[in-house]
Amino acid sequence: MTSPIPGSITWPVLTGIALALIGRWWLLPDSVVDRLVNRALAAALLEHLLRESWFEQSLTRLLPGDNSDVVNIARQLSLGATVLAVSNIYGIAKLWAGADPAHTWHRQRRYYLLTLTATVVILIAGTPARRADQLIDQALGWPAVVIWIAFSLPLGATAVLVSRASVREMRAAGDSPWQERALYTVVLCTAVGMGIVAVAYPIDSLVSVLTGQPPFDPEMHWKAWCGFLLSAVGAPAVVTVPLISALVSHVGWDRTSRYRRRLQPMWADLTAAVPEIVMETRRDLDGRTDPAIRLHRMTVEIRDSLLHLKRYSDCPDDLAATGGDPHIYARRVAEAIATKAAGHAPRASRLTPRHQIQPGARDLTAELRQLLALAKAWPHVRGLTKSP
Repeated sequence: MTSPIPGSITWPVLTGIALALIGRWWLLPDSVVDRLVNRALAAALLEHLLRESWFEQSLTRLLPGDNSDVVNIARQLSLGATVLAVSNIYGIAKLWAGADPAHTWHRQRRYYLLTLTATVVILIAGTPARRADQLIDQALGWPAVVIWIAFSLPLGATAVLVSRASVREMRAAGDSPWQERALYTVVLCTAVGMGIVAVAYPIDSLVSVLTGQPPFDPEMHWKAWCGFLLSAVGAPAVVTVPLISALVSHVGWDRTSRYRRRLQPMWADLTAAVPEIVMETRRDLDGRTDPAIRLHRMTVEIRDSLLHLKRYSDCPDDLAATGGDPHIYARRVAEAIATKAAGHAPRASRLTPRHQIQPGARDLTAELRQLLALAKAWPHVRGLTKSP
C-alpha cells in the first residue's frame, strides 16, 4: 500500500528516524542490544520508504519490469521489512527476558530465516492482488487471510514477550526514577498496540472472507496509520532515549562529565605530584572509556594522592577535622605538594594509623561532594604548590 499519510508528517518523522539511526551508529554501535536496535531502525526506515510514492516511482525507473508490478512488489515487501524490524525487537526482548547474550546471533539467524519465510509467503499469497493491480484488502480472498496471518504471527509473539518483560520490570522498578518508569510504560503501550494489530488484521480479513462482506477499510488507510504510529513514532521514541543520553555524554553535558571537569585541575596537580598512584585507563575497542568509570578512577586517584601527601604535612587533619572548611584543607594539601617538590623526605610518623587520613565520607556520594568542594577551593591555593 502506498502511504496515505501526508508528506508534511512523514518527512519530518522519517528524517528523524534517519538522524537517530546515524547517531546510534556513531555513538552506540558496540553492545549486542545497540546493534539489534540499529538494525530494527534501519528496517523500519526501509519499511516506510517502500510505502512512499516517490520512492516507489524511483524504483520503477531503476528496476526492469512493468511499473505496476514494481510498485505492488514494493508495497508487499514493506510488510516483510516490518517483520524484519520486529525480528530484531524480538531478539532484544529475548535478551531482556534473560536469554544468554553469547548465543544472540545464533538465535537471530533463526529469526531472520523466519522473517524470510514470512516475506516469501506474503509475496506468493500476494500474487493475485499484484496481477489485479490492487491492494491486498481490495483483492481480499483467502490469500489475504494467509498474508495477514504470516504478517501477524511475528508481531503477536513479539508483543507478548515485550509486554511480559515490561510488566516484570515495572513491578521491580520500585523507587526507580520516574523517567525509567515512564520509559517502561511507553514500551508496554507500544507492545499492546502491536498485539492489537496482530489480532485485528487477520480477524478482519477472515470475517470478510467468511461473510462475503468487504473489509472494514479496503484502501488500508487505517492500517497505514496504525503502522506509522507504532513503528515510526512509538518505537523510535523509545530507542532514541539512550541516544540522547549518549549524545549528552559525548559532548560533555551530562552530570558525570561536569563533575570530571570540576575535578580536573586539582586531579592534574595531585597526580603530577604523586604520579605513581595513576592507574591504567581501560578503553573499549574504539578507544573510549565510560564517563562514570573515568570519574570513579579520578576520585580514587585523588584520595590516594591525599593519603601519600599526608606524609609531607605537619598537620594530620583531614577535611572533616578542619571543621569542614575546604579552603583550609586545600591550603595544607598545597603546602604538602610544595614540601615534596622541594625534596624533603616524608615524615615517618605520618605512616602510623593514628595519623593516617580518615575519610570523612562513608559513601561515594558524600565523598564526591567533599572532593568537589575541595576542587572549588583549589584554584585559590595552586600558587602554593610551587617549591620555594
